[in-house]
Amino acid sequence: MKRKLLVTAIGFLIGSSTQATIFEWSQDETRIYEEKFNAMEFQCKIAAQDAFLELQQTYFLPKKDSKVIYEMILEREKRKATYDYICKIPKERFANKKRINELYQDSIDARILPNNENLAGKNISAVLRFADKIGITTDSYNQIVNLGLSTAKNLRKNPRYNYEVEVMDSLRTFLTKEQLVKILRITNIQPAVDKGIAVWNEVKAAGLVENSDSISCCNGAIEYFLQERIINDMFVGHDKVLKKNLSDLRKQQPLIVRINDSIKKKEELLRKKEEENNEITMAW
Repeated sequence: MKRKLLVTAIGFLIGSSTQATIFEWSQDETRIYEEKFNAMEFQCKIAAQDAFLELQQTYFLPKKDSKVIYEMILEREKRKATYDYICKIPKERFANKKRINELYQDSIDARILPNNENLAGKNISAVLRFADKIGITTDSYNQIVNLGLSTAKNLRKNPRYNYEVEVMDSLRTFLTKEQLVKILRITNIQPAVDKGIAVWNEVKAAGLVENSDSISCCNGAIEYFLQERIINDMFVGHDKVLKKNLSDLRKQQPLIVRINDSIKKKEELLRKKEEENNEITMAW
């Protein structure tokens, strides 16, 4: 029995039945639910509560969206339950339930994408979260939501799915360069701050910056590492352009970063020399 689910716009639609609906129910679904209401209602409620709690443990759910998301899940479970009566053939029953799961999963994901980096990556989440502040158009926003939904599906199928190149190539199409740079500054600022402060502390511990301005040095290192991370993200998968931009950036490397690089190289040489000496000792 082939059933076609009628997909409407995301959001609540007030149906003609006794309940609010998110996606329009088929005639068979409505008929069976009304006929089997007493048999289905309790089990569907339990299934929805369990699924909602599982979702809460996996993702951050904004308080303003929690009620809507629960209603989506409850309606999903009710519609799936109708196919226990509509379909007599297990294969058809499974296919319809799978289709309903996918239909509602997209609606749920669309609501939680902005606040959950583990769903489709940090950059998609940041774009959607800061869309108003960076002036993204409605069309671009919808395109990025669709990109996020596609990425989330691929990650569920394969947790090792490498999405970075596809996502960044798409974001470069949907956003202006200025908008993209703003987003990448947001997603990379904390690691850059941490690394800049760490470099300052290492160079200071080596006694090489005693008369330097800590704030100025730290800020310079932070901005350098931030630009480095932005370039790595923006040109991922495009090695020639990536190397060219990193090479240009390194020509402007702050003194504190150059000093720290020298310290690291010296430490590496000493480590290798020590390993060589240990090998010689063991040979004897």
